[in-house]
Amino acid sequence: MTTPFFTLHETKDYSQFSYFSFNRKIDKKKVQKLKKSIQDTKQLISPIISDPDGFVIDGQHRLEALKELKLPVWCVVRKSSNEVIKELIQSNNVVDKWKQIDFCKAFAETGNKVYQNVLERHKFWEKKINRNLPFGRIVYSYTSHESASFKEGRAIYLEQQGDKILNVLYEIDKLYDDNQAFHFNNIRSLKYLINNNKDFNLSHFIEQCKKKKFMTFSTVKDTLESMIAVYNYHIINPSKKIA
Repeated sequence: MTTPFFTLHETKDYSQFSYFSFNRKIDKKKVQKLKKSIQDTKQLISPIISDPDGFVIDGQHRLEALKELKLPVWCVVRKSSNEVIKELIQSNNVVDKWKQIDFCKAFAETGNKVYQNVLERHKFWEKKINRNLPFGRIVYSYTSHESASFKEGRAIYLEQQGDKILNVLYEIDKLYDDNQAFHFNNIRSLKYLINNNKDFNLSHFIEQCKKKKFMTFSTVKDTLESMIAVYNYHIINPSKKIA
């Protein structure tokens, strides 16, 4: 006889439940809507799902609504928590799609150094430039940015690549006063130039940007062409030029 994959039970002991630290914050408006729905329909809602230790995999808003209404909670307890991160991602993505930072926090919490490093670099650069920097730009700079791999916890950390890109843009940010240096098209263009031109000289490019401003366009193609034109500006020797 096989052991059931899950058990179902009812409880009003809310203290037995906990939340993963990487899960998203409780949306109070969503909790209020659920409370009203429960009160209006007088019907049971779907059970929450937890692992054997009481950590909620799916249903944190339902749990909060039931707690506030002082109603019993029906809970499905999964017997195995080996794939808890995948289960959590899958259940949350049904209603509210996870963002890159949600995936990153989840895998970082499990001890994955790649995702921990990406989070650290995001904090570092936001502090250094003293303003918000969209998380996706850090992911694109410091990883190969293969979406499926990143969402499955298999991202590869490319520290040197990311540092090159962000350090160049940091210097350019000080030259120009339009707050466009860290634009996503600039990051994509610079990443291409660094990875496809073995002789690309970062210091030379920064010096060229002091003489001639490259333009950030709405397309990567035009932005890339502008960067190339600035890099090659007044270079006589064809072998020193990039394409």
